[in-house]
Amino acid sequence: MNKDGLLLKPLSLFKRIQEHITIVIILTVGLALRAYMAWVDPFLHPWDERFHALVARNMMHHPFKPMLRAFPVTDNYDPNLWCCNHIWLHKQPLFMWQMALSMKVFGVSTFTMRLPSIIMGTLMVLFLYRIVLLLTQKKEIALIAAGLLALSNYHLQMISGIQGMDHNDVAFGFYVLASIWAYSEYVRRPKWYWIVLVGLFAGCAILNKWLLGLLVFLGWGLNILFRLKNKGILKEIKHFLAALIICCIVFIPWQLYILHQFPNEANYEFAYNRRHISEAVEGHKGTALFYIENLPLLFGNYIFLFILPGGILVFFKKHIHRALSFAFWAAIIGVFSFFSFIVKTKIQGYFFFVAPLCMAFAAISIYYFCKAIKKVYLIVPCLFLIFFLTLNPVQIINYLSPNNTERNNRIYNAGIYKILEKEIPSNTKVVMNMNSFEDIDVMFFNNKLTAYHWTLSKNDVRFMKQQKMPLAVFQIHGNYNLPAHIQQYPYLFIINKPL
Repeated sequence: MNKDGLLLKPLSLFKRIQEHITIVIILTVGLALRAYMAWVDPFLHPWDERFHALVARNMMHHPFKPMLRAFPVTDNYDPNLWCCNHIWLHKQPLFMWQMALSMKVFGVSTFTMRLPSIIMGTLMVLFLYRIVLLLTQKKEIALIAAGLLALSNYHLQMISGIQGMDHNDVAFGFYVLASIWAYSEYVRRPKWYWIVLVGLFAGCAILNKWLLGLLVFLGWGLNILFRLKNKGILKEIKHFLAALIICCIVFIPWQLYILHQFPNEANYEFAYNRRHISEAVEGHKGTALFYIENLPLLFGNYIFLFILPGGILVFFKKHIHRALSFAFWAAIIGVFSFFSFIVKTKIQGYFFFVAPLCMAFAAISIYYFCKAIKKVYLIVPCLFLIFFLTLNPVQIINYLSPNNTERNNRIYNAGIYKILEKEIPSNTKVVMNMNSFEDIDVMFFNNKLTAYHWTLSKNDVRFMKQQKMPLAVFQIHGNYNLPAHIQQYPYLFIINKPL
């Protein structure tokens, strides 16, 4: 070996070590940010974390009976009203099973409830790194993509519960990305275990957010269609069908189970899901440009501008895997078109589960942008600015500011709810008259209490009186008054804690 060869070998080894250290640093930063954001708010966020958290807590004891209000005082409630009912089938169960398991093992708290999202959110960074490496064969691009996801402000907000659908969307995005990772590995080496993993992860995705979990089969199926005349395609079709069957084996049993055990609630929720397509459910309206308008929120100001150029570059760079780039484009366009032009209900997070694939394309664009600059003293500040805009630390600092009155109030109220059982008579199991929907928080922090943020009707209270049920109510505050039939209740305890 000549002198140049002897020199290149240790340099190559040093570069590999450097790359491994970089991805470890990115994963560590991603984990630390997620853990911090999950820890910093010791209360339940209003939409939709508190509902997911309470159902998950009840699943600790009844994993196959999803319940919101586990012990309703009377049957006088709307079973189809997901905010206030008993049996709760509004979401698929897997992410709540995970939350329940975490709380069962580590104890009940807001942090342990969010722990599965911390873990899945961090693993997604690793999955994306590997996917982009398989797509581009360039570790630098893979590291940029991993950095974008690790620092994603929107992803951090979902893990902390600030963004609506929170842990549901985190788990859904995790399993969708895991299925895409398994398919990417299959494209490289079509082994049976990758087929099993594609089906397993896709089935788990459906068990979080319904049939969009089949997304991996869209790109895979189109790749098969375009190669139907190729030799050996029949074998791949068999692999495709095998993965699809495994997927069905994972998610169908739960659907059959709830249709048998809770037929009215299950049929209502299936119909309710379909309504999202034909109408703007719960006032979530928007035009066909809704998701384009929200790209700065999903990716960071100006960062979204790198996505389309990167998506175009994949067709002109020889080192980029054609089948994977086509599958990823199919997934992004398919999801974007479906939610923009077909689905009437518009919610920002609907598009975010394909955000990692968008970040893959953005990373390609950023890499070649930096390569065109060439000057290291310019590349470093450019990358810093890109990651700064992705993280948006100013927004996080403003949210955590002592001047954030809304957050301060939630911390204060949560402090009262956490010790509520010690503040009321020990035989009291029913509490009323807290702030809107904070009855859910009360039941999360106090497993033996049934709470209502409103005051029950005269008939309900008459039933409670017949049963000699003790009742605790928060004192009059703001617009929350106590009607006469409550004030005259003979087994009443007033909680003298202002909310």
